Amino acid sequence: MSVLAPRISEPAAEPSVPADYALWRARARELLEPLAGLMSPGRALLPLPGRPSDHDAQADRLESFARPMFLAALYLQSSPEGEGAAALAFRERLAAWFRAGLVAGADAASPEYWGPDANYHQHHVEMGLMAIGLRLAREQLWAPIAAEERVRVLTWFATARGGGIVNNNHLFMSVHILEFLGAEGAGHRTDRAVITAHLNQLETMHRGGGWFEDGINQAYDHYNADEARARRWRDWARLFLADYQHFFAASGEHPAFGRSIAYRFNAVAPFGLAAAEDALGLPAGRARRLCTRNLEFFIARPIRDEATGCLAPGFVDAWPDIVEPYSCPASPYWCAKGFTPLLLPPAHPFWTEPEQALPVEAEPDFARVMTAPGLVVRGLPGGEVEILNAGSMVSNGQLRYGAWKWSKLSYRTGAGFTFSFPEPTTWSADGALTARFADGRQGGRHSTTAVELACDHLGFACNLGLKIGQANVGAETFVFWHAGWLLHVHHVAPRQPTELALGGFALPLASTRVARQGGDGVLSAWSDDGRGTVLQMLTPGGKAGWDERTDAAAPRRHTHAPWHVTPVFSFSPQDKPLVIAALSWIGRDRAEAGAWTVADRAAGAWTLRHSALGEWRVAHWSLPTLSP
Repeated sequence: MSVLAPRISEPAAEPSVPADYALWRARARELLEPLAGLMSPGRALLPLPGRPSDHDAQADRLESFARPMFLAALYLQSSPEGEGAAALAFRERLAAWFRAGLVAGADAASPEYWGPDANYHQHHVEMGLMAIGLRLAREQLWAPIAAEERVRVLTWFATARGGGIVNNNHLFMSVHILEFLGAEGAGHRTDRAVITAHLNQLETMHRGGGWFEDGINQAYDHYNADEARARRWRDWARLFLADYQHFFAASGEHPAFGRSIAYRFNAVAPFGLAAAEDALGLPAGRARRLCTRNLEFFIARPIRDEATGCLAPGFVDAWPDIVEPYSCPASPYWCAKGFTPLLLPPAHPFWTEPEQALPVEAEPDFARVMTAPGLVVRGLPGGEVEILNAGSMVSNGQLRYGAWKWSKLSYRTGAGFTFSFPEPTTWSADGALTARFADGRQGGRHSTTAVELACDHLGFACNLGLKIGQANVGAETFVFWHAGWLLHVHHVAPRQPTELALGGFALPLASTRVARQGGDGVLSAWSDDGRGTVLQMLTPGGKAGWDERTDAAAPRRHTHAPWHVTPVFSFSPQDKPLVIAALSWIGRDRAEAGAWTVADRAAGAWTLRHSALGEWRVAHWSLPTLSP
């Protein structure tokens, strides 16, 4: 069973509030303190180090203010820490700086002016977040501002009216801005019609079971957790969380999957919001255990910038290359939404009910089928969890995000995956079937359709091709699982000579030392800390090799470690249909890592035998007759 990492520091005992409430409040303050060290009087930005986004400098300036302000809002509206004068002084210092910055940044005559919102501009997102924060912490951040200065700020927020908005969760930001204007007496008669239109548009993205497609991206991932619209939205939230609770390992980690994974514990934001709206749908003690473990999983890791102590881009550590081009140095502070449990008062059942086990703790080998997004999530030995993806994709117009963030066979906690650079035109090898065409270009899965979803297997149809030049490789893939192993069967139809490659799990390495073995169609590698990866071919023709970073001359590519090694089998160029079948594994149990033997190899019914795991019978129409 995975063990929760030790806490960096414990909050002082405070009999008036539950211990976990005090912990969450203390963690919020710990994240705010280094930001406070960057706050200069009269400024409306925080000078966080790092590379800019592909928006513009004004957007990055506003983001450096808005996201920390939202974290401050959640902290400031929480129950104050006892009677400590230092804590009260820190709260007032935060509130005063953000109030002054808000007034300066919204003033067109000030050198700190952020500028107006504009069509499809990032300002719209940050302004929406600020509107939410100002409503949540109105008494601390908004009410003390002089009346004439509030008018100036409201005039700035009103620049969001009528602008073009990206067709995804950005529509919600328009709703929040207009609702804030209306609540503060600055509404227009047209606002309600716009709000209704935007909420209606958002509802077209609901695909069932509480799951929302990420608009233009055609994706389902941790980014799609929204909760609002009266009873219908509360019901959707309950359905979504009934699935979503299964995404968290016993350690609290969730799989790195999809875009914006640098937001880290933002992944738990829906639980606090749902609890506040009486839409949780699961035991409050389980939700608190899940949220606290996820928060502590990341807080205990080296996720801060060494110079400033502020959050750095990355997942389990600081790795700037993990972010999308729309991200800037302040982007990791979108994790502030993960502190939504602080919206709940100390007496709320979320804080007071006894803890309950997470799904993977109560049923370690669970499998949860999620039809709407085309996912199966399952439990693994040691309390880890795995997302198996048949239906989530990134659209052809959004390949700049790196389609491999959605296209792999598996996304496991504790394992992670590798990136590939440049993102739009390359494909990382691990956990995937990829193609290389005669002109050197690569192709991989990004558009995908789930064709089968069950508790023991899934299937999907896709194409590994490219539009330009009509590069075309059809694929139908079926994935089965047992313990830590995956069995994948790929029916591939190249329409021109194409080199194919199949990669196993990318083993994260803390050092460049790794022990490799290969022979008889089996590749394995082991790290110094006792983790291993294995790829075993069941069909012939593959040439063994490795995708790796064990030399500092190459850039880092793994989500979980600076170094990695991935077993890969490649296949010479061909244009005839073929079947590629393999077994892949990652973990720590050397007995479980042993190779399988094939006892029954007839089409439609295979029997595999293992010295530690026993017999695995797989019956499915996609299985070909295996050669001896």
